[in-house]
Amino acid sequence: MRKLLLTAIMMLGAAATLKGQEADPVTRLSRDTILIGDQIEWIIPLEMAPGEKYFLEDIADPPAPGVEIIKPLVMDTVVNNRKKVEIEGKVILTSFDSGSYFLPPLIAMIERKSGKVDTLYMDGPTLEVTTVPIDTATYVIKDIKGQIKYPLKFKEVIPWVLLALLLAAIVYVLVRWIKMRRANRTFLGKPIVKDPPHIVALRALDKIRKQKLWQNDKQKQFYTEVTDALRVYVAGRYGIVAMERPSREMLADLKQQDIEPALYDKMEELFTRADLVKFAKYLASAEENEEVIPDAVRFVNATYMQEIDEDKKEED
Repeated sequence: MRKLLLTAIMMLGAAATLKGQEADPVTRLSRDTILIGDQIEWIIPLEMAPGEKYFLEDIADPPAPGVEIIKPLVMDTVVNNRKKVEIEGKVILTSFDSGSYFLPPLIAMIERKSGKVDTLYMDGPTLEVTTVPIDTATYVIKDIKGQIKYPLKFKEVIPWVLLALLLAAIVYVLVRWIKMRRANRTFLGKPIVKDPPHIVALRALDKIRKQKLWQNDKQKQFYTEVTDALRVYVAGRYGIVAMERPSREMLADLKQQDIEPALYDKMEELFTRADLVKFAKYLASAEENEEVIPDAVRFVNATYMQEIDEDKKEED
C-alpha cells in the first residue's frame, strides 16, 4: 500500500513538471500520403512572443533520399497580436518512387526578450508515397496511340490564304513598277512625258526670282541655285557632264558648242562671280545680283531658239 502511494505521488510530480514546460513544436505534412509525382507541403510551425527573434537551420536538398524540393522554404506569419506570434514555414516536396521517406529533424532557435536563447528540436514526419494499383489479372498492355488528326477548318486556312494573296500582290506591284520605270512609263502604262530642258530651267529660275534670296542676304544660296539650274539645262541641252564639276571644266566644254560669244561671255562671268561668292566670300553688288536672273533666262531662251533654228534647217 505504501509503495502504490509513493508511485502515485511521483507520477503527479512528473505531470506537474511537464505541464510547466513548453513542448517543442511538431512539423507536419499537409496530407497523409501522395501519389508518385504529386506535390505536398511540409509545414514547420513556430510560436513566440512579440519582439522575439527566431533562427531556423537550412533544410538539406534533398531532405531525404528519393525526395525532391519543388519550392524552397517560405516563412509566413499567420497570427500576430499582443500575446503571441505564430509563424509557419512551408516547403513543397515531391517524390517519383513509392515508399516511406523519413524527413530529417529540424533545429530552431528563439531569442527571448530576456536574452535567453531556447533551442527547439522538431522531429521530421514520415512521407508516404504510393502508386496507382494495377490489377495484373485483367490488365492488358496496349500500344501507344498515334497523334489525333483533326479535320482542317476553313477559319484556320483563310489567314494563310489572305497572307499568300497579299504577298503575291506586293510582288506583282513591285515587278510592274520596275518594268514600267525601265520603259519610261507610269504604273498604269502611260508614257512619262518629261518637260524639255529649257522649260525646266525657266521654271527653276522663276522660282528662284520669287524667293528673293539675295535681297535677304542669302547670296551664296542664290548663286548656288541659279548655277545649278543652268548646269541642269546645259547637261540636258548639250549632253555635257555639268553637275559636280568645276566651273572652268564645264565652261571649257560649253565653249566648244556653237554658242554666240556674247552669250558665252555672260555665262563665264556669271559662273566666275558665283564661285567667288560661294568659295571666296565675295559680296556682289546689287547691280550685279539684279543681272543674274535676266542673263540666265536670256542664255536659256537664246540657245533654245538656236536649237529650233537648227532643227528647221535640217528639215529643209
